[in-house]
Formats: sequence, C-alpha cells, structure tokens
Amino acid sequence: MAFKTWGHDEVGYAADLNRFWVQGMHVFKPADEVVTNSAVVQADDHLVLPVEANTDYWMECFVIYNAPTANDMQLGWTGPALATMEWSNNGLALGAADAVDRISRTALGIGSIATIGGAGSDAICAMKGMLRVLGTAGDLRMRWAQSTAGAGTNVTIKAGSMLMLTRLKA
Repeated sequence: MAFKTWGHDEVGYAADLNRFWVQGMHVFKPADEVVTNSAVVQADDHLVLPVEANTDYWMECFVIYNAPTANDMQLGWTGPALATMEWSNNGLALGAADAVDRISRTALGIGSIATIGGAGSDAICAMKGMLRVLGTAGDLRMRWAQSTAGAGTNVTIKAGSMLMLTRLKA
C-alpha cells in the first residue's frame, strides 16, 4: 500500500488513520530466555502479538540467539485456528561452524518446525512471512527449543529480539 500524502487543509478521517497509520505492531523481548537440555518446542514468553480475524499480515521476526554447534536450534509458530502462514527462517543452515555461514531459506508453513544452525556464539535469524488469519482472531506466537537436547547446554534467545506485524488488508 502506498503511503498517504496529505494535502494542505485536508481532513483526516478515522478510516484514513486506521488504513494509513495503524497498520503495524511490534514487541521487543525485554530479557534473555533460556532452554536447557530440551528439544521439546515451547512457547516464547515475549514474542507474541494479537491478530484479527479475516486479516492478512506481513511478519518479520529479528531473533538474536546463541546455540551450541552440537545442539542447534528449532523454531516455529502457532496461530489462531485456520490461520495459514508461509515463512522462511533465514537462519544459519545446519552444520554452520560460525555466525557467518550459509543461510537456510526453506519455505515453511505455520505448523512447520525449522532447524537452524548453532554457531556457539550470538547469531541472527531474520524470519519473514505472510500470515493469513481466517475467521478466528487470536495470537501469533513464536516457539522454539534446542534441536538436539544436550546435558548442561543452553539455547538462549536474547533481549532485544523483536516480532513485528504489518497489517496488509482487513
């Protein structure tokens, strides 16, 4: 959708405000969250946003994470009943040996779980996708865990990670 250019003395109506200014929402992760020795995917404590029924959204999620190279990380999404989402994780490919390595851009659905490489240091996963919410409103929530559980090992999603949704149509 094009940005609105307002003319001199042009009146802005509520519909204009909703269409041109109130399209996006975001949430920042305020604190680190850790999963230790578990490959059971769990809901993220902070990266969640409400979505409206019969609405399309562009999703971007900037995740700062730290996972051991031997354990890697898995992540995915949950959403309202009947919602669909086509997304890609844009994270390190499996077998990565460093935070600068190959990137995975596999096409995934809302119920899919992606496995991304651990670098043994902080790395970035920049997920993007198209969310289509049908007849039921609810929450879009990221979920994640270690890919391979490892005694005494942690996967951490860092403070400052962000989930952003831009409403495309209602």
